Amino acid sequence: MTVSTRQLNEEYLALMPDGPKRAEEMRAARHYMEGSTAVMGGHVLNTSFLPKLLDEGSRRAMKAVAETMYGVLVKVIDAYRRDGDYRALFDFDERHERLIMLPCRDEALMPIARIDAFFNEDDGSMAFCEFNTDGASGMNENRETLASIRDTTAYERFARAHRVTDDNDRLFTGLVAQLTAFYLRDRDPAAGAPHFAVVDYLENAVVEEFKVYAPLFEAAGVRFSVYDIRDLVLTEDGLMSDRPLIGEAARPIDALWRRSVASDVLAHWDESGAFIEALETGRVELIGSFANSVVHDKRVFVVLRRPETLALLTAEERAVVERVIPFTDYLETGRVDMEQIKRERDRWIVKPTDMYGCIGVFAGRDFSAAEWDDVVERCRDGRTGKPYLVQEFCVPYGSPAWALRGSAGDCEAPPETMNNLSGLYLVGGRFAGVFSRLGPGPIILGKYGGLTAGTLWVDADWDEGTETTGAGAGRMAPAAAEAGKDGAA
Repeated sequence: MTVSTRQLNEEYLALMPDGPKRAEEMRAARHYMEGSTAVMGGHVLNTSFLPKLLDEGSRRAMKAVAETMYGVLVKVIDAYRRDGDYRALFDFDERHERLIMLPCRDEALMPIARIDAFFNEDDGSMAFCEFNTDGASGMNENRETLASIRDTTAYERFARAHRVTDDNDRLFTGLVAQLTAFYLRDRDPAAGAPHFAVVDYLENAVVEEFKVYAPLFEAAGVRFSVYDIRDLVLTEDGLMSDRPLIGEAARPIDALWRRSVASDVLAHWDESGAFIEALETGRVELIGSFANSVVHDKRVFVVLRRPETLALLTAEERAVVERVIPFTDYLETGRVDMEQIKRERDRWIVKPTDMYGCIGVFAGRDFSAAEWDDVVERCRDGRTGKPYLVQEFCVPYGSPAWALRGSAGDCEAPPETMNNLSGLYLVGGRFAGVFSRLGPGPIILGKYGGLTAGTLWVDADWDEGTETTGAGAGRMAPAAAEAGKDGAA
């Protein structure tokens, strides 16, 4: 790497004031989070007082691999939709397949994605663990976490010594430009402002994030609403709802930004009839096609290493897949050695094929030998009613964090080394930023003691970030490519 992020962390920590002043600033940062839009379900987001500091070497390494992988994922989706034999490798539910095969334009296929990776800041290597293409959230958590520390002594001192930038413009204004441009470019201006709507099952949604986007859509020249999918009705005038969370009641929707994951739609199929019928009959434009759930489903990690997939790829793409996709297979008799998985529990993680929020994910390192045997036995061979995968465990990179959890002891506790998980955002196929999470254990999530750290780029050259290095970057709508040029807030 061109700059040591370890040295940047040491420099930042050395700039923090001692004693009462630091404690006062830490309490103020936590107080900010308690009143922020990053409160979800009544729970205040736990954060790190020390931001995630990434350099130009990190940016280049992440950009090259993320954009190349985006191109790989687009090829997988295309192969699924056109080739019945390739489609059979996934063995999706019939209803899921119906959704995946709905027509869509290229620009609406995968407008945003977040590729979760274990990134090593020392050598730039990484291994992927999940492709979030349905509801790639976290942008607002990152924005609010950074806002909570911007007025602190260390931040201000560090920003005087370095050129620091963030991802806010790319992930908010730039994303809105990407989502609206392809639709507006073909629309007759005389038709008036189109009506865009975010739709989800709101008990599972990141509602506060939608509220941040609302004024940005309005500024982009579109009307914007948020609805629960179950409240949608299909009339002669179009798809609409009289129960908006945000926006307008009983106004026909021109385009949907789908934030619901496919597994939630399948779980609520009978309650989502108007939504499904509108899509199948072409009564509404869908931004964020269900086709992208082909790669959101974790069984894609099995398919990516198969000869059928490797044959689709360039030599560069094959090399990336072989380097960053850990061994993954179904936890089924005849496919894997169950006794080896039980015996070498530190090497493995077991997860369902299509869930989110680490639901049903088990890392062997978290269990005793007897407990791990029980996990394997419960999850093997479809015994839970859903397929499970076993994946090679990737040892996360460790870096310092300073936890703010609302505890009286936060200000007295020293920084601690935590495991890192980096969510690499792609907007229109171009690398757009990072969602940084840290945790004390192998599963990095809030309910396991995890934190969000605001991502700061230090002396990084985002002005040249408009170059195309990945095979899929060209799928961005032309108007959005201009409106969403990289620029940090």
